[in-house]
Amino acid sequence: MKKNTKNKRVLSEYKVLFKNKNYKKSLLFGIFLLILGGIISSITIWYSDFVVGNSVTDLILDNIPTINLLWFRAYGTFFIALSILAFGILKPKFLPFLTKSVGLMYVVRALFIPLTHLKFYPEKVAVATQYSFFKIIPYGGNDLFFSGHVALPFMAALVFWENKKIRIFCLIATIISGIVVLVSKSHYSIDVFAAPFITYSIFKISEKFFKKDLEDTK
Repeated sequence: MKKNTKNKRVLSEYKVLFKNKNYKKSLLFGIFLLILGGIISSITIWYSDFVVGNSVTDLILDNIPTINLLWFRAYGTFFIALSILAFGILKPKFLPFLTKSVGLMYVVRALFIPLTHLKFYPEKVAVATQYSFFKIIPYGGNDLFFSGHVALPFMAALVFWENKKIRIFCLIATIISGIVVLVSKSHYSIDVFAAPFITYSIFKISEKFFKKDLEDTK
């Protein structure tokens, strides 16, 4: 009964919001930013693999064991991304600000990727071919700085900061994702530890650029 009431409330909220032209325009722009981030990322990932240089040593990676956690990098990351999308869908007022903030983050990350031609760590756990959707989605290349695995849940935590349950879920997901990519040697330690700081900076930019969307979440 409670679930049905909640679903009806969410649906009625969408009906009201979609009558607002500004809301629809704002959401469409957020979706555009997400798509733009994906397109630019695909291009810069291809470029980074094309001009790749040498790998380097790393204080943390050199001193921890390599553990194959590919299953989490595949399905765990997918679950986290779907969860964040679900949070946004269940909280319609947050969707424009969420999509714009995440989209901006991926655009910025895409611009960072090609700057330094660094090859992934030598002991990196390779992406297994049985994960067929990786054949069409760029994944596991030399797109190292900064870690998207860490950045995405941390950005979601910042967007939903006032909601304690979502905030805790996203922060735990951030920590677990960071540990997983480190022990699987998918990223250098600087990619992981820099991600929250850069993501926070992007979030603050979003607060200024998309101030109206943020105010509408209150």
